[in-house]
This record gives sequence, structure tokens and C-alpha cells, in this order.
Amino acid sequence: MKITTKSRYAIRAIFAMLALGGDKEPVSIKKISDFEDISVKYLEQLFTKLRKNKIVKSVRGTLGGYTFARPLNEITLKDIVYSMDGPIKPVDCIDSNGCEKSSVCAVNWVWFGLKKDIDNYFERITLQKMKDMHFGA
Repeated sequence: MKITTKSRYAIRAIFAMLALGGDKEPVSIKKISDFEDISVKYLEQLFTKLRKNKIVKSVRGTLGGYTFARPLNEITLKDIVYSMDGPIKPVDCIDSNGCEKSSVCAVNWVWFGLKKDIDNYFERITLQKMKDMHFGA
């Protein structure tokens, strides 16, 4: 299973926002672009999804940009990944539409357990935890 480029870049962009003080004041897409070397155009696409999913909010004006839509301890990496790609599926048969044998499969519990572990891991990492780990408490 691979995390998509969209999810990886969204996490990098959010990390840049933390590094650039986005929890205190708006950060422009241009600053994030320069910090992470991701194109402005691509970041705009990512931030449209992040805004739609209430992870960031936009602030208009000359000092505008993006800031976080909720407290840092309420935003998880799972929120970011899901906003980019939807639920993580380690295998296609994880949902009942992906496999006609899912109701009688002897090993589907393996895949559901893996999905649960991945979700739990991403749920435990909040933006506050990222900030504290990398920039001090």
C-alpha cells in the first residue's frame, strides 16, 4: 500500500504551515511553496480540499493566506489523508463492493485489522503533536 503523492504533499504543506507560524497568523501559498518546493498551482488544488474538509481556512487581504480551521490538537494526519484520498484501503477487497467473496472470506480479518492499525496510527498524530515534536512544546 502506498500513500498517494497528494496525501504526502498535503502533509508536507501542513508541516510548512506549522513551521511558518500558521497556527498564529495566516501563511501564504507562496511561502509554503518556497518552504517545501511544491508548485503554487499544485498547492492550490490541495488547499481547496483541505479547506473543504475544514482543516484550513483562508484569510483574505494583503496579509492573508491560510491558517488552521480547528485547534491543532483536533486535526490529525488521518484527517489530512482522508481529505485527499478518502479512507485508506490496504487492499481493494476491504469494502464489500471490492470483492464478491468478502462475506465468506477466511482472511478478510487480516485486511480489516491492517486498515484499523493504519487508521489508528494516523489518528494518534495530531498537528499539536507534530508541532511539539519538531518545534518544542
